[in-house]
Amino acid sequence: MTTSAPPREVLAAFGVAGEAVPLAGGFSGSAWRVGDVVLKPVGDEEEHAWVCEVYDAWSCPDVSVTQPVRSRSGGWSVGGWGAQSVLPGSTARAGDDPDWFRRVHTAFHAAVAGLARPAFLDRRDDPWTIGDRVAWDELEPEGTPETVAFVERAMALFAPVEDPDQVVHGDLTGNVLRDGDRAAVIDWPPYWRPAGWALAVVGVDVVCWEGADPTLLDRWSTGPAWPQLLLRALVFRTASRGRHEMLGHVPPPDAQYLAVKDRLLDLVEDRL
Repeated sequence: MTTSAPPREVLAAFGVAGEAVPLAGGFSGSAWRVGDVVLKPVGDEEEHAWVCEVYDAWSCPDVSVTQPVRSRSGGWSVGGWGAQSVLPGSTARAGDDPDWFRRVHTAFHAAVAGLARPAFLDRRDDPWTIGDRVAWDELEPEGTPETVAFVERAMALFAPVEDPDQVVHGDLTGNVLRDGDRAAVIDWPPYWRPAGWALAVVGVDVVCWEGADPTLLDRWSTGPAWPQLLLRALVFRTASRGRHEMLGHVPPPDAQYLAVKDRLLDLVEDRL
């Protein structure tokens, strides 16, 4: 699904003018570029404003973030749209340079470690949030029988995780730009989980879908809890898909999808 271009009054409110060009990528193909500004629909204004405030005050020298654009009235959203500056660089694939990507993860999460838990996390209910709650034993899985069976198999391996929670980036895959050796983090869905879990999500993504060497799963280990964090990252991704299945956003999983997930679960189970 691709959204319609932002209306002229939204462009005017953010002080931009010109032709809106759709950008490739993203779950819904909803981003549009106008000059040096990217505009995207805002799903949750409170969450969007929170991220914008953090990014607007960003001071970490080791990793950059996209700069949010205020409207002429001073707000962070107008008519259901938000705006941010365009950054140089191309999307970084973690498997291409695992050490560099891990440094980005570490720098970003050190910079946000002192933030308080956002209140909007208690009421957010998008499919990824549902998947996150399943992954931390707060909800039962849902989806097609194949998806539920896989998630239940993985959940049977759960053990307590003692690593402390903090604000984390729940989707670094595809949201890190590289320009030379400089890194920039763009879109940010916040969660309140151990920092190592955010890295585990990337590990699951790149081994499953980008063909990264599975030895990355050991190379990125954050300590004794690492196998459990990988397990919960795998459940997070799969349970999120289960919610999308229930909403009719994706078809039932095919044999190839299940085979990939089974292989990864076997790899994670070997590390428990």
